[in-house]
Amino acid sequence: MPTAQAWGREIAFGLPVWVAFLLVLEPGNVARAIEAGGTLAWDKEVVRIFGASLLGASSTPLVLALMRRFPIERGNLWRHLTIQSLGGAGIALGLIVVSCILAAWFGIGDSRPVLTALPGEIAANWPLLVFCIAALSATAHAVHFSRRHAEAERKAVEQAVPAGVQVPSSPSGPFITSIPVKSRGRMIQVGLATVDWIETQGNYLALHAGTAVHLIRETAVRFEEKVDPKTFIRIHRRTLVALDRVRDVKPLANGDARVELTDGTSLRMSRGFRERTRSALTERQLGSRHT
Repeated sequence: MPTAQAWGREIAFGLPVWVAFLLVLEPGNVARAIEAGGTLAWDKEVVRIFGASLLGASSTPLVLALMRRFPIERGNLWRHLTIQSLGGAGIALGLIVVSCILAAWFGIGDSRPVLTALPGEIAANWPLLVFCIAALSATAHAVHFSRRHAEAERKAVEQAVPAGVQVPSSPSGPFITSIPVKSRGRMIQVGLATVDWIETQGNYLALHAGTAVHLIRETAVRFEEKVDPKTFIRIHRRTLVALDRVRDVKPLANGDARVELTDGTSLRMSRGFRERTRSALTERQLGSRHT
């Protein structure tokens, strides 16, 4: 069960979303007040917005609990998405009921009796609250997927170069220079010198050699251990490239980079592999100058 501290962090996470949502609606409230021939009492309006934001943010732990209990990325995608949507609609309805009760108690906003105000509040605000909860859920999913992607990249880097282990500057043992692949029903040897880049495809590796693509049943981590680190470098948890095929590296705004190969292929490089790639390319350039 989440601790009080965890609930506090989740409420703080949802608060900016609700504040933004209510501020977007505020011009409409001002326009309606003017049309009715009056003006808004800004001191009460600020209190109303702050209180409504806190009330909305208090539902964030429920939204996140739904997301954790019925994750949309694990099987039963549509079933879990439907459950999350229905749960969000129920949370929105609960927020309206609570807001009507609080408004009647404190005389802020629609202070009519709860049963009198409730139908009109549902008709006017329920779709808006459902939309806001959907936006909150989408934001939470985006953060979750971003963190999961960063964690996967971190683990891939650790697998490629374990902590405390230095990649040798010279081979400590024989590295493979070719690899057997099946082509048209027979086994052939593909020289790694002909391979431009490699990507994972499920349980296989796809070796791109010019216009040809060879599939081998192997993992990127195990393959990387077998080849000379001066010839191939990992630029993404799913991609390795031949260093001598790299023509240019162009940084992107989010910290990743775009790797351009000599044949015109453009590949994305994750930020977690940027320093290793830069060091490998620099070392290769220095080695070329000395030879």
